[in-house]
Order: sequence, then structure tokens, then C-alpha cells
Amino acid sequence: MGLYYVTTPIYYVNAEPHAGSAYTTVYADALARYHRLIGDRTFFLTGTDEHGQNILKVANEKGINPQEFVDQMAQKFKDAWRFMRISNDDFIRTTEPRHEKVVQRVIEIMYEKGDIYLGTYQGWYCPKCETYYGENELENGNCPIHKTPVEFVSEESYFFKWSKYQDPLLELYRTNPDFVVPATRLNEIKSFVERGLKDISVSRTSVPWGIPVPFDTKHTVYVWYDALINYISALGYTDSGEKMEFWPGVHLIGKDILRHHAALWPAMLMSLELPVPKRVVAHGWWLVSGQKMSKSVGNIFSPQDLVSHIENSVGLTEDIAVDALRYFMLAAGPQRDDADLSLEALWGTYNADLANDYGNLLHRVLGFMKKKGIDTAPKVTGQRYSRVAAVVEEQLQKYHAAYEKEDVQGALSSALDLIKFLNDFQDKEKPWTLSGDDLAEFLYSELEAYRVATTMLSPAMPSAAQRVAATLQTQLSLTFGKVSGFKPDLTQPPLFPRFKEDKDKQGGKAGANNEQTKESASPEVDEGKPVVDYDTFSKLDLRIGLVEAAERVPKSDKLIKLSVDLGSLGKRTIVAGIGLKYEPEDLVGKRIVVVANLQPRKLMGVLSHGMLLAATGEDGLPNLLSVDGQPEPGTKIK
Repeated sequence: MGLYYVTTPIYYVNAEPHAGSAYTTVYADALARYHRLIGDRTFFLTGTDEHGQNILKVANEKGINPQEFVDQMAQKFKDAWRFMRISNDDFIRTTEPRHEKVVQRVIEIMYEKGDIYLGTYQGWYCPKCETYYGENELENGNCPIHKTPVEFVSEESYFFKWSKYQDPLLELYRTNPDFVVPATRLNEIKSFVERGLKDISVSRTSVPWGIPVPFDTKHTVYVWYDALINYISALGYTDSGEKMEFWPGVHLIGKDILRHHAALWPAMLMSLELPVPKRVVAHGWWLVSGQKMSKSVGNIFSPQDLVSHIENSVGLTEDIAVDALRYFMLAAGPQRDDADLSLEALWGTYNADLANDYGNLLHRVLGFMKKKGIDTAPKVTGQRYSRVAAVVEEQLQKYHAAYEKEDVQGALSSALDLIKFLNDFQDKEKPWTLSGDDLAEFLYSELEAYRVATTMLSPAMPSAAQRVAATLQTQLSLTFGKVSGFKPDLTQPPLFPRFKEDKDKQGGKAGANNEQTKESASPEVDEGKPVVDYDTFSKLDLRIGLVEAAERVPKSDKLIKLSVDLGSLGKRTIVAGIGLKYEPEDLVGKRIVVVANLQPRKLMGVLSHGMLLAATGEDGLPNLLSVDGQPEPGTKIK
């Protein structure tokens, strides 16, 4: 049993919770739940950043004192995370005495060490992100993050000797290449530091809403210096220290606050002679219509609104609708690069992964049992059991390896790969043809592997996982073969019903008031060809096929009979009209794209079980579609 500490950034309370802050928090929650699942002692911290001139400005505009304003906003974040089933162990607020006391002691320690000194700051400052920028970092005189004008500031200030730690930071990046992930962000922060660090202002005399500098109370602590210390103030640093055993931890952040967490914060820790963070995970942004979410643009939405949309669209209860949103965020979100936030993307992921693969698999198995009058699946082992056990073990190894790197998308892919295998396993085994121990072995192996896959998905979908456990009338765990048998509830409806698109509402983007939702124009297509919706297209089962043998069909110049390996779907005979372009011997060993669920058709007396895909060239001859790499036969294309 190990120790695991994970944090979100503390969220600035000048705006309410939205999809961006929800994504980071759900991401951290999945990591925390995974580490609890494997038995690690885990501490998960989130909270709110409540000082600075922006807070004072908004509170003044509302006609209330800043403390009253931040109290209201902090509660909104707490309510939002409770709604999203976030399992944080603590919620830190920078206006809490426990935090303020630590901040004042930290700045005293660094002052006494000589790493804090008094000077005069003159330079450019963005009031929106409350960050200092050099002249060369501005974009047409604007903040590089907000694209808004910056202010030239000149005032007395205490400075942190950031430049002193330039070489130690570069050595950190060199010796610990996983300190910042993904690697592109490490390269970005490395380049920033290599350009040269300047000492940074850590106090203001013009911002009264902040923590007083203890040795010069006309100064307040700079909001970013104050905020970063939350990661150790919540652990009791310089106070009780009761939770400092969890340090160092993993920080999840958006890419726009990378320099604060990957360059300023570790330098501060070096000054305090504390270990640097274990890792900084800097994810991308959600984009709406190609733009970063922004209050000024009006493209921000709340997680509550989107959950309500899911509930109303497919009839889910709130807890399962929350899990559907959590899964979409984690599976399709901006873990590495920016990602599209739209209803189209949401429902595409929901139908493909949750309705078609995960939810439908259990519905098929239980429906079969109900139809056949089977109410139990006792444990029976044999070749089928062993084959399934091997696949479960393979995917579990990938799953654990992904979580060890904070790669939640990779972990979810492992769980979904197991589900896809089980769907294919059912198709291949044809349980309706089995009986006795053979059928019992199939049902047990299928349900037991599904139970493990559900456990793998539980950090992302905790409520849905418990619902499945109740349906199977068993407990969740990552150990295959642990359950002695199943007596499932056969009356439960599908957990994730398919979403059927309302043609009158196509093309909607997720937004606060959906003002940007517009009708999607139909794409241009060849005359006589209809536009098909996603559901129609998704009915096609496209697979990678490996040509094992080929020969010409007698009395035909065009037709070639192929023997094609489709992996779990077995060998297929496919007849294709490609003989004017290709010789049979040239086709052997090729990987081709096959429509695997096409109605069989007899051509020149040969029954063809599928169709390969080709493009017609200007000469009228076919050109086979091919794929990069060497994917396994039977690999699904989607």
C-alpha cells in the first residue's frame, strides 16, 4: 500500500464552475478513486483561490464585501463538485486562517533565507490572469492568454529570487523527463526557463484584498504566490504537519497556468528545501466552435446544464447521467491536446462506447439468459475461461500502467478493449448453440470479465459501476475468477439507452444558453446519394482483413476470390471485382478494409461473405484502401 496525493488547481472565484474546471476535477477524482481501489492511502485536494484585485473588483460591482462574495462563490464550487460525485478529501480556501498562517510563515522563511528582498517593480501585468509578462511575451501589446490589454505597473514590491533557481530547474527537467506531461509541455516550460528567469514580484501595495506580508503590513502577498502554497498548507506545513507525509503530490492543471506550477512553484519549494512535485500534468482546453471557453464570448456552460440535457434526452437518472458526462469528459476530453466540446461529440462517444459496447453487452447476456429461462451462471472453468482470463490479465496490465502515468484515457481504452473483446467473444461462441457446462462456462466467463471491466471503469463512472454490481448481485474487484457464480437481476433495463438524434436540433453546441446553436446545413453529396445520419453509418462493421489466399474466379476477368482472416470473426471468402487491376499473387499478405456485416451474395456461383473497400481511379480501375502499420486482423475501424 502506497501514498498518493493528487490536486486540482484552486479555482479562481471570479466566475462560476464550468466545463473547464469540471474536467480537471473529474480527472483528479478518477485518479484518486483508482488509487483507493488498489489500496493506496490517498489524499485528494481541491479548493478555491479567493484573493486579488479581480475579486475585489467584482465584489465592489455587486455592492458586497469581498469576504461575503467569496463565501458565496466557494459554496457554488462545493455544490458543483458534490453534484459531479467528486470524492475530494479536503477543500482548501485561501481566505481560511489555516492557509493564511502558512503563507505568512513561508514568506518569512524565504525572507530570512535571503530569497525575498525589497525592490521596485516596473513592467507589464495582466489583471485578468494576475500574471506578470515581459515585453517579448506580449502579443500585439496584449496578454498572450486572454488577448486583452495589459497594464504597466510601477510600485514598491518584495521580490522572490527566481533567477537563483534557473539552473536547478533546468537540471530538474533534464533528470526527470516525466516531471511535466505531456512532453510538449515540458519542452515549452524548458524553453521558457532557458530564455532566462527574472526575479518575480511577490507582493503588492495597491491590492488590499490579500494576505498581509507579516514583516511589512502595507504589502499584501501576490495572489499567485499565495495560491500555490495551498498544496502544502492543506497538509499542515509549518503547523501540525499531520498530512505532510503525502507530499510530494501530482498536480493537474490547465496548460495556461503551466509556468506557475512547473517553474515558479518548484523554485519556491527548492527555497523551502522541500521536494518538488512528483508530476505536473498540464492538459489542454475545451474548445467550443474552435474557441476557448470565455465569459466574454458567451460560450461557457455548467456541468449541471449538460447533465440535465443528458437526463432529458435518454431518460437516465441524475446519477447515471452524471457518469455519462464524466465518461465523455475523460474519454474524449483535452487530456493532451485541445478537444471539441459539443453535443455531437458527447453523443458520438456516448452511443459508441456506453450504449453500443458497454451497456448493450450486459443487456445481450442477461436478455439471452431470460429468454432461455436461465437464472444462474455457476463458475465452470475450461478453455473458454482460460482464454477470457488471459485477455483480462493483458488489459489489466495496460490499465495499471496507464494509471501509473496519470493516463486516464489510456486506462479507459483498456477497459473498453476488454468490453469489445467480450462482444466479439459472444458473437464467436454463439451461446444459443451451447448447452450444459459449455454454456455455463461461457456465461460465467462473460459476466465475470464484465464485472472486472466495470470495476476498471468505476473511477470514471462510480454510480454506474455500483448499479451494475447491484444488477449482477455481486461486489466489484479487479480479480478475475473471484466470484463463485452469478444470479443476476434479469429485469433491469439497458443501463445506457441509445441516443436517437432529434433531426430538428442537429448541430447544437453545448453552451450556457445555447445561443450559438444553429441548424447544420446538409453536406454536399453526389446526386441521388442520400445524407445518412450517424446511427445509419454506425451499423456498418468495418474490419481489418488479412488476405491469406487469392485466385481468379473461372470464366471472369474481373472477379477474384479471396480468403481473408478477420481475427475473432474467423476466415471469410470474399469475391471482389478487382481482377483488371490486381493479380491474385499480389494480394496475398495485404491488409484491406472489409465490410464484415454485409448480407452474403453469390457472384459467378461463389458465395461472398463481405465486401472490400476500394476507390475508383481516373482510369476506372479500383485502388484498394490500405492502412498504416500492421493492425491485427479483425481490428474494428471507426
